[in-house]
Amino acid sequence: MSNFKLSRRTFISSAGSVFTLPLFESMLGREAWAANAGEPRRFVAFYIPNGTYNRGDVPTWYPATGALNASNLPPALSPFADIAANFSVYKHIKTSAADTLANANGQHVGEAVAFLTCATNLSPQNSFEHLYATKIGKPALVIQGNTADQGDRYQNNSISYQSGRMVRGISNPGDLYRQLVGQVVSPAANPPSQTVANSTLIEASIIDNSLTDLNQLRAKLGHSDQQRLDDFLAGLRQLERKYSAMPPSNGNGQNGSSSCQAPTNKPNLDSSTAAADSSLYLDRMRMFNEMITIAFACDIIRSVSVMLDVETGSRSLPSAPRDLIFQGADIAGWNNHLVSHFGHFSGGDFSHSTPEGIPRCITRDRFYFSVVADLIRKLKVAQDPSGASILDNSIVLAGFGVRDGMHYMHLSQGAPMVVGGGRNFLNPGQSFDLGSYDVADMLYTFSKHLSMGLNDFQGASRLLSV
Repeated sequence: MSNFKLSRRTFISSAGSVFTLPLFESMLGREAWAANAGEPRRFVAFYIPNGTYNRGDVPTWYPATGALNASNLPPALSPFADIAANFSVYKHIKTSAADTLANANGQHVGEAVAFLTCATNLSPQNSFEHLYATKIGKPALVIQGNTADQGDRYQNNSISYQSGRMVRGISNPGDLYRQLVGQVVSPAANPPSQTVANSTLIEASIIDNSLTDLNQLRAKLGHSDQQRLDDFLAGLRQLERKYSAMPPSNGNGQNGSSSCQAPTNKPNLDSSTAAADSSLYLDRMRMFNEMITIAFACDIIRSVSVMLDVETGSRSLPSAPRDLIFQGADIAGWNNHLVSHFGHFSGGDFSHSTPEGIPRCITRDRFYFSVVADLIRKLKVAQDPSGASILDNSIVLAGFGVRDGMHYMHLSQGAPMVVGGGRNFLNPGQSFDLGSYDVADMLYTFSKHLSMGLNDFQGASRLLSV
């Protein structure tokens, strides 16, 4: 370290009026500033029903452990190379609670119930998204991708539980639009006094106005002190951006970002007829994603669960977008449950797939994951008040409950789990082998990142290094 001593007068004259700004702990550097920024964190869970093909002989979901890129994504994820740096694959993770329920009560009902509860009974108290909602004092949003009326058992219809009761989700995006439209007040233009203050920060930056003095100061410092000064100025620059970009709070006293805009309804998707029209499925789910993004940007909600379809549902699937069809195996006219078995029911034999069965499973998986990818892209563009990407402060979980579509659990490599976002506290863009951990450990780890104050989650208290 340099022995050069900085006088109080020299420092104050160089730093100018920075002492008038709050959050002076940014002097600790970029990492400390980011840790104290206090931006909201969010959680979204997508449930993909009925299971799929995920065995070792044909790698469909699990890439090699390590960094993800366009060249090593497995077939189920290869169409989403543009966001490969924004999600991670959690391989081989155990689903102990779901397996217990599945063995006792039939595959589908047990897997759906346990997905966000990790409970070993059919009447769990609270699923993860409601625990988080209770902690932060904002309601959880529950979405049902279909009409929530299909499935041969009651528990097949939801993954969400609150106070011991199953929560039936919203299945019409128009209904969510009507819920949000009265709560969202887009950031208005600043009053004149605020406009002047903000433009002063933008056009007459403290740092820019002091560059000459600061450069002279920097030249007198040793290498270590120069690095400390650079870190300090980087923190100040972020602080300036935060205050210059931050809009006034909206009508509910919430700090809305520039992404907090009034939602737009799409009348052609806003009807019970549209809900029953499979050809509109992706459009409806993308509309839901727009609403989630707005609700996050306006800080109306911070936790969401989405059941992309019900377990054992018999709804006929639409044709998949052309870029999602794998080896020519489309899903048009097939129901989800049959596709998940990657074969026919001929003679009651579920152990052998038909030649197009695995490719059709991959097409179906891509179809559903495209909804998850759409939200990841939307959250990546949307910004918090500081200008940070909302995605970087969000956990987007997508996974299956059923470990093997044919129910031959001993042949499966585990239920695929993909986690997007969270760059400020997770390490996206990776393939992690988590064979020694359970889904309950995963949710406990998420609870720590969300500051939920849990000592464990259903008895699990190990942290994943992800």
